This record gives sequence, structure tokens and C-alpha cells, in this order.
Amino acid sequence: MAAPTTVSTSDIARIADVGRATVTNWRRRHSDFPAPTGGTESRPTFTLEDVEGWLAEHGRLPQFTEQQQLWRELLREAEGSGLTEAMARAALFLAFLEREGHTSRETRYVYYAEGPDLDDEGLGDGMLDEIGRALQDMPEPLALLRSASLMRELAAAATRQTPDEVLSDLLDRYASESRRRGPGTPAAVAHFMATLAKAASPDDALSAVLDPACGTGDLLEVARIQGATQLDGQDRELHLAQLAASRLSLRLGGKGHCSVDAEDALARSRHTGGEFDAVLCNPPYNERDWGADELAYDSRWEYGLPSRSESELAWVQHCLSRVRPGGVVVMLLPPSVASRSSGRRIRAALVRHGALCAVLALPAGAAPPAHIGLHLWVLRRPRGGNGAEASHVLFMNCKSLPDMNSRGGRPSVTYRELLAAPEKCPAMPGVYRAVPITDLLDDTVDLTPAPRLAGERDLPPVADLRRTLSGRRDSLGSVLSQASALAPSDDWGVSRTGGPWTMAPLADLIRTGALTLLRPKATGANGDLGGDDPVLTAADVNEGRSPSGRGPAGDEDAVRIRAGDVIIPGTLLSADRTVARVTDDTDAGALLGRNLHLLRPDEARLDLWFLAGFLADPANVQRASQGTSIVRVDPRRLQVPLLPLEEQQTYGAAFRRLHTFTTALRRAALQGEETAGKLRAALTAGALRPPPPA
Repeated sequence: MAAPTTVSTSDIARIADVGRATVTNWRRRHSDFPAPTGGTESRPTFTLEDVEGWLAEHGRLPQFTEQQQLWRELLREAEGSGLTEAMARAALFLAFLEREGHTSRETRYVYYAEGPDLDDEGLGDGMLDEIGRALQDMPEPLALLRSASLMRELAAAATRQTPDEVLSDLLDRYASESRRRGPGTPAAVAHFMATLAKAASPDDALSAVLDPACGTGDLLEVARIQGATQLDGQDRELHLAQLAASRLSLRLGGKGHCSVDAEDALARSRHTGGEFDAVLCNPPYNERDWGADELAYDSRWEYGLPSRSESELAWVQHCLSRVRPGGVVVMLLPPSVASRSSGRRIRAALVRHGALCAVLALPAGAAPPAHIGLHLWVLRRPRGGNGAEASHVLFMNCKSLPDMNSRGGRPSVTYRELLAAPEKCPAMPGVYRAVPITDLLDDTVDLTPAPRLAGERDLPPVADLRRTLSGRRDSLGSVLSQASALAPSDDWGVSRTGGPWTMAPLADLIRTGALTLLRPKATGANGDLGGDDPVLTAADVNEGRSPSGRGPAGDEDAVRIRAGDVIIPGTLLSADRTVARVTDDTDAGALLGRNLHLLRPDEARLDLWFLAGFLADPANVQRASQGTSIVRVDPRRLQVPLLPLEEQQTYGAAFRRLHTFTTALRRAALQGEETAGKLRAALTAGALRPPPPA
């Protein structure tokens, strides 16, 4: 019998949808609250069944959806073995269900809920033998599903959806729950990598694709979407390899080949050289024990022996050795690989032989670790012969990635054109530029994109510049006059309350229906890497600008903004830098980006600007937040005064005026900086002659 599932006070708070302080109060006030069964005095743990029983008895146990109940059963399975192994067990069982062509889904459910091979402890020997025969090509199938209730939930879910859809939902939850680095590559980045690989391929084909550090198979899955039919992967962790194999097997549906091995690809590669059209890889970072001594004489090091501190360049050369001549490699790498002195000789060899095609800088947060902006390297295995096959390397800044189909009336530029012949595409300063390889082969061979993208400013004719500056001066004066008129005057009196507010937490307003709290999907796109729908990002909210991101269109589960919503950031760099945004028609229809909370008030009970004004109070935010370097805001703990709607509207009008005043000041500062910048650029370029000093 498996040990009972244990939960912490934080887990109980999530189950009951309350704050941790509420759980602490329950323990103090209710003598019948379950006693701790483990942990420490400051961090006790409790038996899940006892807690759920108490919550149900006191009417505090929420109703779970079928998907939530399935996930809870999976968490119980994970007790003692780990979440990744439990996911692998569930994925293998779903793959087995999919392969049972002789049985309908309805019959499946009855068979696995009541069949003779199932007992209270899990699967019987007969069923295990049947699964083993069906999954012979999986990497070392393990004894499946200890929990009979989980198997019933999976079989029942497979009658409502396909096994592939069931696994997709579990993978979404797994990605948001997992704490390890790299359980997968974010969907937007993975799709971008596959797009680049196809664009860089000489014949526009991605038939056979390898990922030698595949994790849960995210990159191989996007390769399948791009048309690949032979998917090969490796991962040093057995359960991740099993999870990837099951996932890809379900997606292929017998229309292609899939093979995933549980091996360290650097130490023991399962593949010979030159057999793949492309390699997509997000390798492990900063590993010093990758086998530098044992592999010192390996034939893969065509561009130089990587040092012990350059495991990433070992992965680069391994990936290049596995594609055919002309084959493409796209890798997600930390930015230090482009500039570390220990890797200078290998970088020089990659550039000199024409193996490196492009280096693209991604925005911070596009992929973990979230605090740095990673790089994408696009490489192509040389076909042989004398000299380099490419004369230039493309550098691109994806923080300001343009629309590649049109740009202000300029001729359209595609990724295929940029990667095939970057020297023929006119540079776009700050965005992309082709650099001759002779300019890169200096003492450092620094391949960081930012220094390569700076360019001279295009200055308009002097007459146009004078007209622009004259217009800016008039506009600046108008904005300053508006800001002066909006400044608070003497008619602002003393509050009639004369004492502290009577405050109510947002949790109470949410519970009574005066307010609705919405959050973005945990696995949604971050708004930085393409799509058709506008996305309001956390940076947009903090900087007071219109939605600047892009996300996937047609996502029914995404949160769409309405005019009159109030949006606050979920994380802040400082509790003193707070902001609350009241959305308007400009924001309406945009998707809600990551790290944002959307509050949708009942306007018959709450004034929008009244709510936003008090939510932006630094003291209020500080009381509802935790953390030092990065402040995380719990919106349910924020408070607002209890006032009649008429009085709320009075305060709301004042907050709205302050917002307009602040916006005018910000616009004046921006216009002033732009005007000064144009003057400075014109002076340094010699386009204008300054007047004599006063």
C-alpha cells in the first residue's frame, strides 16, 4: 500500500483557495483541525485525506473539475517516486490505450475500471505483460501505475478526449508545477527554433530531426508540426525519455518513426554522424563534469577540443557532427558562450569554416533562466572543399523583431533570405545586420549581437529637421501647459473621515461577486516571439504603453482584456514602484500577458478608478507582497476602503485626474528627450550649426 499523500500549509491554502494566514487561523481556532503528521514545528505537513475531510465537513472544499481531479490523482502517484516518474507512468499508460486498436474507448474504460487484471493495489501481472508487449520500443518500460484510481481516471479521461489531448493537459500542468531547470522549452521559443531550422535548410525540408537533450520532447514535437516524420531523441534521465517517447508516439499516430533513448548523448551517443536533416537542441548549461578528459580524443571535436568549462561548445560540435553536409543545427545557449575567453579558438574555427550562420538574442524571460536573455545559434555543417562556404554571419536582436513580411513600405524580408544570403539584405540598425567573417576574427571573437547591431542614424534633410524641431517645441509647450492645468490646486480639502479607513481585502470582494480575478494561462506565450493577437505585457503596464506583444490567435483559454478592467503586475522589482492600469478601448481584445493579474469589477458596486487608485498605493502593495529582490504580489491580500459608490466616484475622479497629470508629465519628458536626442544627433553629424553662446 502506498504511503498517504502529505501536504503543507501552502498546499492546503491552494486547495481551499485561501491565503496561508487563513490556514494558520483555522489551526488556531478549530480544535478538530487535523494534527500534523510530519515536517517541523514551523513547517508542518498533514495527511491530504484528513485535510480534505475537514475542509469538506466545514464546507470549504472547492468542487474540482475532471481535469483537476485527474491531476490530483497524479500527484498522489508521485508520492515517493517524484512527479517526473509519475508523468512517465501516466504517459506510457496513455500510449498503451492509444495503441489498442481493437478496443473502443467506452470498452476500454469498463475493462480498466473493472477488468480481472486490476486489483486495489494497481495493475495485475497479466495487464503488465500486455502493456510490455505493446510498448516494446519505449525506453526500458517500468512497472506502471501503482494507483488503481489514477488508472481509472486516465481511462475515463480517454473516453472524453483522445489520449493525446489528455497528455497535453497533463504536460501543461507539469510544466507549471515542475521546479527543475528545463523540463521543456517554452512553446514560443520551440516554434521559433523550428521555423529557423526550416528557413536555413537548403531544400526547405525537415524530414529527419534529432534532439540529443530532448527532455519532454518539446523541440521534437514542433519539428513534427513542421513536417518531420523521423524523430530521434536522447535524454540522460530515464523518466524524461519515457515521457518524450510516449508523447511523440501519441502525436505521430503511426505515421512516422519515433525513437528516444535514455543515454547521455555526449558520453554515449546512439546515433552515427551525418544522418539527420536538422538538430534542435536546448542542452544543459555550465556543466564541468561533461567528460572532457574521457572524450579528449573524440572525432567530434572538428573545431577544437572544448575545455572543461565549455560544455556548451561540446554540445555544439556534437550536434554539428550528427547532421548531413548542409544540414542545419539550431541551439538555445546562454549568452556567455558567445564571449567567454576559454571558447575563443572554437568560436573562431566555427566562423572561419562557415559553420556559424546566425546568432539571435532573445529577450530576458523568453526561456529559463528568466533573468537573462538567451541566444539562438543557427549553424550549418559545411559541405567540404576549400575555404568557408559563407562570407557573413547574421546578428539579430529579437527584442525588437520586425514584421518580416513588411516594414514601412520596404521590400519584404524573410528568414530564408536572411539566413541564405544575409549580406544581400540591407541592415536594419538595432534589429539585424550581416557582419563579414573577417571582422569577427579578432583577438576576442565576441559573437554577442548587441555590439554588432549599432549603426549610424538616418538624419532627415536639414529643412525637414528644422520643421520637426519647431513642431516638437510647440507640442512640448502644449503638453506642459496641460500638465500645469491638471496639477492639484487649493480646492483639495481635508478628509472628512478624520481617521483610518475601514478596509476590506480583495478576497472578500471576490467572494461576494463584487470583483472577479483572472490570471493568464501558466504556459501561455510571453508575447515576445510572434503570433497574430496583441498581448499586453508586464512591461507595457509598467511603462504605460499600448499592448506591444504578440501571441497565438484562436486560443480559447486565453484571457482577453475588456475596457474597464483593472490590471496590476504580479511581480515587481520594488514595492515602491507600483502601478495599476485601467484599460480602455486601445487595450480591449488584447491577450493578458504573463505576470499580470486582471481584476474585473462590478461597476454597480465598485468604481474603476477608485479601485485602481488604492491598488497602486505602495503601502497597500507592501502589505500584500513577499520577497526582496523580486516582490511577488498576492492580489487577494490587497485592500480597499468600504465606501458608498457615490463617494468612491469622487475619489475615482481624483485618481483619474492624477493619472492624466502623470501621463502628461511622462509624455512631456519623452518628447523632451526625443527633441534633445535629435538635436544631439544633428550636432554630432554636422547637420546643424549651433547659435553663438549667450
